[in-house]
Amino acid sequence: MTTQPAIADPFTVFAIGRDRAAAGVLTQRLGTALTDHRGLIDLPALTVLFDDIGGIPFYRLDPTNSSMQARLTMSMVSRPAVSEELRAEAALQMHDDAYGTTAVTITGQTSGPVCFGTARNIRVGRPVTDDSAMELRPAPPAPDHVPAVAALDPTLDGGEVIAQLVDGSLPAGPITELLGGVVVGTDDDGSVRAEFTTDTWMANMMGTMHGGVIAAMLAQACSFGAQRQVRPGGGYQLIDFTCEFHRSPIVDGRRVRIDVTPVKLGRRLSLFDARIYDGDQLLGRATADARFDL
Repeated sequence: MTTQPAIADPFTVFAIGRDRAAAGVLTQRLGTALTDHRGLIDLPALTVLFDDIGGIPFYRLDPTNSSMQARLTMSMVSRPAVSEELRAEAALQMHDDAYGTTAVTITGQTSGPVCFGTARNIRVGRPVTDDSAMELRPAPPAPDHVPAVAALDPTLDGGEVIAQLVDGSLPAGPITELLGGVVVGTDDDGSVRAEFTTDTWMANMMGTMHGGVIAAMLAQACSFGAQRQVRPGGGYQLIDFTCEFHRSPIVDGRRVRIDVTPVKLGRRLSLFDARIYDGDQLLGRATADARFDL
C-alpha cells in the first residue's frame, strides 16, 4: 500500500518544489510512487505540477484575492522516465480582473519537452486558509518509497487486465493507491468505474481539494478506460487531456466516483469521457485521447 509522508500536502506527495535559481519555475522529482499499474509514468503524475504552475502568474497579479483553475488542457508526447526530474514554467497570455489564460510547458531533465497546454484561471474571492504553498522551497525527495511495479503479463488483453484490477488479483498501481483509488466495475458499453477516497493531504490553500489532485483522479480513471481497449501485448498512452472543475470535493474521507465511457474507439487513437461525482452531484468532467500505436 502506498503511504504519504508524515506531513503531507499535494506538493510533498508529488515531490514538487520551487527552483531557487529561477523565479517562477517549479520542479518535480518523479519516482516509483507516481507510477501506474503498468509501472509507468503517465499524464496523471503531472497534473498537480501542471495545475500549480498554471495558477501562479494569475494569482500573483493580486495575491490578496484568491484564484483557482477552472479548466486544464494538457498535451503530452514523450513519456518521462520513472527517475526523471521535471521543470515547469508558465506565462500569462491574456487576462482581465476575473479570468486569465496561462500557457504551461513541462520539460524533462533528459527527455526534453514532455507536456504543453493551458490553464484557465478564475478569481473566486475565497479566504486563503494556508498560503505556505507559495513559499520558496526546494523539491522534496523523489517519491521512491514503494517497490517498482512489474510489467503486465503480455498475454492478457485489456479487458482481462481490468477484470483483475476489479477483483484485486492485480494491484491498482502506486499512483492509484496514493489517491485512495480502486477500480470497482465495468459495463457492457465499454465503460469503467473507479472510486477514490478523499484525504486531508489533498487540500489546496483554500481548504478544498487541489485541482491537480482532482485532475489526477480523472486522468487515472481515463487511463483505466484506455487499458480496457488494449490488445494482448499492446500498450497505450494518454496524449491529450482536458478537465473542467465544477465543484471541489470535500477532503473528509468521503469517496468520489468516476465513470469513464468510450466516445470513439480506434486502432491508433481513442477518445474517452470521464465524470466525477459525489453521490449524485457532478463535480467535474474530462475528456482524454489515448494512443495505441506503441
